[in-house]
Amino acid sequence: MKKKREQAEVIELYKEASPELLRLLHRRLGNRQDAEEVAQDAFEKLCSLEERDDIRDLRNYFFTMANRMALNVLRRRNTENDYLVKQRPLLMDESDSMFDPAGIARRDEKLSLVKKAIQALPQKTGHIFLLHRFEGYTYPEIAKQLGLSKKSVEYHMSRALGAVMNVVKGA
Repeated sequence: MKKKREQAEVIELYKEASPELLRLLHRRLGNRQDAEEVAQDAFEKLCSLEERDDIRDLRNYFFTMANRMALNVLRRRNTENDYLVKQRPLLMDESDSMFDPAGIARRDEKLSLVKKAIQALPQKTGHIFLLHRFEGYTYPEIAKQLGLSKKSVEYHMSRALGAVMNVVKGA
């Protein structure tokens, strides 16, 4: 009975607070789709909490949780952008000059395509790619952290690298 009452309380909170939360997340993240995804993820996480007796202000807790999740999205974006900047020289054609406007435009277009390829990866594959390429974790460290086999990590990295290389070669 208590569990149903708590679930009803969370659902009512979501209905009441979601318009304000979505506006806040939209401003922070810059697009509505990411804002809706973070709000939904925060709602699901709040629903899945086993014990909420220690939470004094459920609304504040919900907003704080969603805000932290949004910060993680922003960190991931920044990490992807840092990676793309480091990959710029790899995206240059032999004919490109560092100061040639046409070469710079081609490089920037390739960077944009690579970023989209990374964002289009399945969540687990993208996470593993970011852990390895941006955070510097080894395959065994990633496997241990995520509770996967080393072979599974290798599989996801292979998929991610294949997607990125296809974009680079095709552009």
